[in-house]
Amino acid sequence: MPEANKQLEIVYRMMSAFASSSDIGQTLYEGLDYIREEIGAEAASFFMLQETGDVLRCDACIGPTDITGLEIPADQGIVGAVTQSDEMRYVRDTAEDSDFTGAVDAKTGFVTKSMICVPVSGNGKRFGALQLINRLDGALFSADDAALVSVYGKSAALALANSQMTKRMVEADNFQRDLRMASRVQESLFPNADFDFIHGVNIPKKGVSGDLYDYVSRDGQIYFCMADVSGKGTDAALVMAKTHSLFRSLSRNMPAVNELAARMNGELVETAFNGMFVTAIIGQYDPQSGAMQCCNAGHEPGLLVDGTGRFSYVEASLQPLGILDFAPHEIDVEHHSLEAARFFCYSDGITEAELNGAMLGATKLAAILAEQMSFSITDQVNHTVEVVRQKAGHLSDDLTLLGLGCAPLKSVGGNPRVTIVEPTPNEEELIFNISVTNEVPELRRLRREIENTLAETQARNIVMNVCLAVDEATQNIIRHAFPENMSGHIEIGGYIAAQKLHISITDTAPLIDLAQVKPRELDDIRDGGLGTHLIMEVSDEARWWHDNGRNRLDLVFAC
Repeated sequence: MPEANKQLEIVYRMMSAFASSSDIGQTLYEGLDYIREEIGAEAASFFMLQETGDVLRCDACIGPTDITGLEIPADQGIVGAVTQSDEMRYVRDTAEDSDFTGAVDAKTGFVTKSMICVPVSGNGKRFGALQLINRLDGALFSADDAALVSVYGKSAALALANSQMTKRMVEADNFQRDLRMASRVQESLFPNADFDFIHGVNIPKKGVSGDLYDYVSRDGQIYFCMADVSGKGTDAALVMAKTHSLFRSLSRNMPAVNELAARMNGELVETAFNGMFVTAIIGQYDPQSGAMQCCNAGHEPGLLVDGTGRFSYVEASLQPLGILDFAPHEIDVEHHSLEAARFFCYSDGITEAELNGAMLGATKLAAILAEQMSFSITDQVNHTVEVVRQKAGHLSDDLTLLGLGCAPLKSVGGNPRVTIVEPTPNEEELIFNISVTNEVPELRRLRREIENTLAETQARNIVMNVCLAVDEATQNIIRHAFPENMSGHIEIGGYIAAQKLHISITDTAPLIDLAQVKPRELDDIRDGGLGTHLIMEVSDEARWWHDNGRNRLDLVFAC
């Protein structure tokens, strides 16, 4: 057979063998047997470089001595030298080759006289080396023999590369199939009971979520749970499934909330998995009376929102579940009425979502929810999650929100509208959007953020006036707009357009009487009015108004 035809025959046989069998070991063996017979060699073997990179192991062998499984250092002998150098070695007489150690002959009793050893490599990937030993007719190997073996080496490298690629594809396909199945199983765990006073949504960042929300009716009482498992991926989903099972089974006997939390914790502590723990809000709700009780085990603060837009938090009062045992009497259970309010639990994926370059945060989430108290609770929860999902520049985690409580309430100040402060399309980009609570210590952070932001803009020369106006406005809001002991927040947004800095300040305090907002002369010695005077003096425009149930102040400064 002409030499070129022999080479083509080798390639054809290797590709045919690979296509007909997924067993790469069998494919290599068949190819090795063919090339050995074609050349008339006494023995042939293939040494595979192991993943550690320092060992060569014989994975295929044909000849009088079976050395399959034999391991040698990857930097020793002719096979090691060929693998490392990625160059063929044609040894007509091993007695004259300094790299030939005879170590394998010493182990097997076989006598190696001449050898062809070629690298099995391709596209920068080294798989190992194959060798043919001793011609059966007693002659020495020729250059034509070496060329044929080299062709086999390249074909073997291609077959190995294809085999590894196929294995990765199969594994990836199996993983995706398992992930889809796990996702479907997890979806079946979420509640499907249809009530008009409770609703939840979960949007996994990936196929399987580490978040849990659940609720179940027990003799007219609604037990509910919002949980977030530490960690990500399949392990987190397994712990989540266990937490769900514990919540369902342990709530059957209608225990008190603190007893339910303690029992769930005890089970999770006993079977702790890879150091994982569960943050959770566990509660009970009576839809007839509106009475709600709950405890927070290391979770994000629960939100209580009423029809006036006021909100408060249910802070964590004990450690996450699954770390250490605790008794029911050690658990602080809060009691609230939801006759004219709603309670919301959420995962940190909601509050850590980035909107306009800053995390949403619990305060801004409360503002979005408060604007929708005239919606059904289903629409309110769905719409809020959709607002976050669509407007977030980056989602760091799963999005999960659970709400429960009263029927839709009449809104304050007209139809509610979810608004995240932004400039109009014709204006420049928003340069800051800051949210603070209605506490005086927060104002220092506010001033610092405004100063740092404006220092890099064309408004840097008016920073002092801007800070004076914003400081006076926010202090007035905290001291005069918010009733004593009422929690709330203030949002300050700013953008530059047409050489002017535009600032909007909105708050969640009860609506003020706009007729009472007016400046007074400096020599008019009485309480009130000086702050308004100062704001109007240092700004070019100042307008107080009501914006969809919110107090709002718009300020304009010429840059």
